[in-house]
Amino acid sequence: MEVAKLNIGGMHCLACSATIEKNLSKQNGISNIKINSVSGKAKISYDNNEISENEIINLITSYGFPTSLDNSKELEMAYIANLKKRLLIAMPLFLAIFALHMSGFHSVFNVVLQFILSTIIQFYCAYPFYVGFASCIKNKRTDMNVLIVLGTSAAYFYSVYLAIVGSSDGYYFEGSSAVVCFVLLGEFLKAKAKKNASDELEILAKILPQKAKIIRNGTQEIVDIKDIKNGDECLVVSGEKIPLDGVIISGKAEISSAHINGEEMPRVAEVGDVVVAGSLLLCGEVTIRANKDSSGFFVYEMLDLLELSQSKKPPIGKLADKIASIFVPLILLISVLAFVVWISLGYSFAFSLSIAACILVVSCPCALGLAVPLSIVCASIRTKRSDILVKSPDVYEKTKNIKYMVFDKTGTLTMGDFKVVDVCVFESNKDEIFSIVKSMQENNPHPIAKAILEFTKDYNLVKLESKEYIISKGVESRFNNESYYLGSLSFVSSVIGNDIELESKDGVIAFSDSKKLLALFYISDNIREEAFEVVNKIRNLGISPIILSGDSEDSVCRVAKSVGIDKFYANLSPTQKAKEIEKLKEFGDVCFVGDGINDALSLREASFGISFVGATDLAKEVGDVLLLKNSLLGIVDLFNISAYVLNNIKQNLFFAYVYNLILIPIATGILYPFGFLLTPAFAGGAMALSSISVVSNSLRILKL
Repeated sequence: MEVAKLNIGGMHCLACSATIEKNLSKQNGISNIKINSVSGKAKISYDNNEISENEIINLITSYGFPTSLDNSKELEMAYIANLKKRLLIAMPLFLAIFALHMSGFHSVFNVVLQFILSTIIQFYCAYPFYVGFASCIKNKRTDMNVLIVLGTSAAYFYSVYLAIVGSSDGYYFEGSSAVVCFVLLGEFLKAKAKKNASDELEILAKILPQKAKIIRNGTQEIVDIKDIKNGDECLVVSGEKIPLDGVIISGKAEISSAHINGEEMPRVAEVGDVVVAGSLLLCGEVTIRANKDSSGFFVYEMLDLLELSQSKKPPIGKLADKIASIFVPLILLISVLAFVVWISLGYSFAFSLSIAACILVVSCPCALGLAVPLSIVCASIRTKRSDILVKSPDVYEKTKNIKYMVFDKTGTLTMGDFKVVDVCVFESNKDEIFSIVKSMQENNPHPIAKAILEFTKDYNLVKLESKEYIISKGVESRFNNESYYLGSLSFVSSVIGNDIELESKDGVIAFSDSKKLLALFYISDNIREEAFEVVNKIRNLGISPIILSGDSEDSVCRVAKSVGIDKFYANLSPTQKAKEIEKLKEFGDVCFVGDGINDALSLREASFGISFVGATDLAKEVGDVLLLKNSLLGIVDLFNISAYVLNNIKQNLFFAYVYNLILIPIATGILYPFGFLLTPAFAGGAMALSSISVVSNSLRILKL
């Protein structure tokens, strides 16, 4: 399957994106359609044997939404410029029409002048709405364009009829013109706000340099970033940004990754260290070998995840989606019924038509359609500012129901930066023991294995006959026809048949052959400075902290006491961790925080999982949230931001629903017996104000 990344213009709300999804889903070869009605971005999977990318673009354009492959901002800027031009023409013409209408002298010249000016507004300034209306008719759908065109056309053409027959009844040229002006104003302000909200994603994409110095066949050549392939070697010198994800193969340099992971302090990187594209090389010179193609660079993956999270809809948005699908047909029905009722009661055709037009105009569903997606867009940008990547907007809702927060120990509550602080060797052949141990841990990504490898780095590797990793226990291997075991005390004790008696079993790794204990490695891991503070803040949110770990009970108990956690479980396998989370979920929702391969099951089993950007690839893939900065404080930020975002969405839905619940009945004329009647002009203003209130309220998230 291929993936088309598109920019779609002219979408006003969820109803627009829903129309595109509905029509595209009927086409053969198209699947997995993701459209963000706010940013205008779309990702569509398709079978190139059945449909081409250009055919998809032409299809969406035929629905009334201009579509382009261009990933620049040109389409969006052109849309905003077009709205601005039409608004600048419509506004002074409307003011002139309003002045003529209020003058009270409806001479032939006055009426003709109103007709000319309103015609320009109706058919030039409102042209985009007519294009959308024609698309609706063609594709048998309804959206805001239907309400606007029917409402303004009813007022305009009835006024034309009155002018032709020479009637002295009131004209509605100012009403139809006001609606167009207010709608254009609302659309312009929304488009500007949406552009400002989505611009921050573009900033992320610009972190990478445009060119790279690639060394091929002994010569240096300048290539575009997009042309970098796995295995390419790149030279980077002081003051340059690193253009690729890879491993340093020569040189040494001081590197800052503040723009990527929020770490303010630069680090020294040398041969063998992994670096990320977008980092700044402050001092030094290195050659880096790419470990993936450019499309897989972390910055691009993060950008894709942000855009994907914005296109998804949280559960709270399902109600808005459902209402949007039936809202416009319902309003059309109410409008017709109101017209019939008032004309049946003996009121004039003009009065009844004015009521119908008001209902159509005042009930435009844009505010309702923007209520959820715009908040989600702003939320994803706000969390990114706090170095948090939320992969699914479901998380914002799920946080409020979390009852238990389960932490892994190693690399989560502790730094995961292990060191061998002491060693006891019980045989004379120390060099051979350390060489075997080094060979058993070679290429093992576990942090304890890295500590042992660092300790034994000056010893030679030996050729093992076999090596097998036993999850949560250790490593078994054969050398010179003898079996060797390296791992937890309980694992090694079970092998040699004797319990290893120590005063403290905390942080001890044992090494033995099949008969006797050969060595003990004492490992130390530092507890994160912020762990105690985070645990307290989580508890203040009404969430119970728990530790699930595969480490020894002594080790887990020490960490639990240090960070203030009362409940913990030790010596658990990955499946046992997942089962404990399953048990906890019977009493409430569970959030799991972990970073290792053995945490993947738990991350998936939990209501939602949090991992670190430095975690294993599997943990990052499974986790719903990635902490881009190596700090647990991001967890507290996530819960605080989520609470604010959820309230913001509820406020937006309140504005949209209450606005319609109040103004639609008023537009039907129920207050007319008490001397109050909503005119089309005021209906257009109220409709625009509703959308603007939702947009401005959503943008408050960015200021949090």
